[in-house]
Amino acid sequence: MSGFELAGRISATEVTVNSLHPATYMPTKIVLADVGSSIDTLQTGVAATYRLVSDPGLDGVTGQFFNKTHTARAHRQAYDRNARAELWNRSLQLTGEPDVATEPGRPG
Repeated sequence: MSGFELAGRISATEVTVNSLHPATYMPTKIVLADVGSSIDTLQTGVAATYRLVSDPGLDGVTGQFFNKTHTARAHRQAYDRNARAELWNRSLQLTGEPDVATEPGRPG
Protein backbone atom coordinates (compact mmCIF):
# COMPACT_ATOMS: atom_id res chain seq x y z
CA MET A 1 0.00 0.00 0.00
CA SER A 2 2.80 2.40 0.84
CA GLY A 3 4.51 1.70 -2.46
CA PHE A 4 1.35 2.33 -4.45
CA GLU A 5 0.71 5.54 -2.53
CA LEU A 6 4.27 6.80 -3.01
CA ALA A 7 4.16 5.95 -6.71
CA GLY A 8 1.05 8.10 -7.01
CA ARG A 9 2.74 11.03 -5.28
CA ILE A 10 6.06 11.14 -7.15
CA SER A 11 6.50 11.61 -10.88
CA ALA A 12 7.78 8.51 -12.69
CA THR A 13 10.25 10.79 -14.45
CA GLU A 14 11.80 11.49 -11.06
CA VAL A 15 11.78 8.00 -9.54
CA THR A 16 9.83 4.80 -10.03
CA VAL A 17 8.29 2.90 -7.14
CA ASN A 18 7.24 -0.71 -7.51
CA SER A 19 6.56 -3.54 -5.08
CA LEU A 20 8.02 -7.01 -5.36
CA HIS A 21 7.37 -10.45 -3.94
CA PRO A 22 10.68 -11.93 -5.13
CA ALA A 23 10.06 -15.60 -4.37
CA THR A 24 8.20 -17.99 -2.09
CA TYR A 25 9.95 -19.49 0.94
CA MET A 26 13.51 -18.96 -0.21
CA PRO A 27 16.01 -21.01 1.82
CA THR A 28 16.83 -18.30 4.34
CA LYS A 29 17.67 -19.01 7.98
CA ILE A 30 14.24 -17.86 9.10
CA VAL A 31 12.35 -19.93 6.52
CA LEU A 32 14.40 -23.04 7.19
CA ALA A 33 14.00 -22.63 10.96
CA ASP A 34 10.25 -21.93 10.84
CA VAL A 35 9.09 -23.93 7.82
CA GLY A 36 11.83 -26.52 7.48
CA SER A 37 12.12 -26.38 3.70
CA SER A 38 12.10 -23.95 0.82
CA ILE A 39 10.03 -23.67 -2.33
CA ASP A 40 12.01 -21.23 -4.45
CA THR A 41 15.75 -20.77 -4.64
CA LEU A 42 17.69 -17.69 -3.61
CA GLN A 43 18.59 -17.31 -7.28
CA THR A 44 14.87 -16.95 -8.11
CA GLY A 45 14.55 -14.06 -5.66
CA VAL A 46 17.78 -12.44 -6.77
CA ALA A 47 16.80 -12.70 -10.45
CA ALA A 48 13.41 -11.10 -9.79
CA THR A 49 14.99 -8.28 -7.78
CA TYR A 50 17.76 -7.69 -10.33
CA ARG A 51 15.24 -7.58 -13.19
CA LEU A 52 13.17 -4.96 -11.41
CA VAL A 53 16.14 -2.61 -11.01
CA SER A 54 17.96 -3.27 -14.28
CA ASP A 55 15.51 -4.21 -17.07
CA PRO A 56 15.31 -1.29 -19.55
CA GLY A 57 11.82 -2.53 -20.44
CA LEU A 58 10.71 -1.37 -17.00
CA ASP A 59 12.03 2.19 -17.37
CA GLY A 60 9.23 4.52 -16.33
CA VAL A 61 7.09 1.69 -14.94
CA THR A 62 5.79 2.72 -11.54
CA GLY A 63 3.03 1.79 -9.12
CA GLN A 64 3.08 -1.89 -10.03
CA PHE A 65 3.22 -5.10 -8.02
CA PHE A 66 5.39 -7.95 -9.26
CA ASN A 67 5.29 -11.58 -8.19
CA LYS A 68 8.74 -12.84 -9.14
CA THR A 69 9.15 -11.49 -12.69
CA HIS A 70 5.47 -11.10 -13.55
CA THR A 71 3.09 -8.22 -13.03
CA ALA A 72 0.47 -9.38 -10.55
CA ARG A 73 -2.40 -8.13 -8.42
CA ALA A 74 -1.63 -7.19 -4.84
CA HIS A 75 -4.10 -7.65 -2.01
CA ARG A 76 -7.33 -5.82 -2.88
CA GLN A 77 -6.88 -3.29 -0.06
CA ALA A 78 -3.73 -2.00 -1.77
CA TYR A 79 -5.98 -0.52 -4.47
CA ASP A 80 -8.20 1.32 -1.97
CA ARG A 81 -7.17 4.99 -2.28
CA ASN A 82 -8.72 5.92 1.07
CA ALA A 83 -6.94 3.12 2.91
CA ARG A 84 -3.64 4.05 1.27
CA ALA A 85 -4.05 7.72 2.19
CA GLU A 86 -4.90 6.77 5.77
CA LEU A 87 -1.80 4.56 6.02
CA TRP A 88 0.31 7.38 4.53
CA ASN A 89 -1.00 9.95 7.00
CA ARG A 90 -0.64 7.67 10.00
CA SER A 91 2.90 6.82 8.97
CA LEU A 92 3.75 10.53 8.83
CA GLN A 93 2.19 11.07 12.24
CA LEU A 94 4.02 8.13 13.81
CA THR A 95 7.40 9.10 12.37
CA GLY A 96 6.98 12.85 12.75
CA GLU A 97 8.28 13.30 9.20
CA PRO A 98 6.95 15.97 6.83
CA ASP A 99 5.04 14.95 3.71
CA VAL A 100 7.63 15.50 0.98
CA ALA A 101 5.80 13.52 -1.71
CA THR A 102 3.14 15.94 -2.82
CA GLU A 103 2.09 15.00 -6.34
CA PRO A 104 -1.22 13.19 -5.73
CA GLY A 105 -3.20 11.61 -8.48
CA ARG A 106 -1.73 8.65 -10.33
CA PRO A 107 -3.64 5.41 -9.63
CA GLY A 108 -1.90 2.37 -8.16
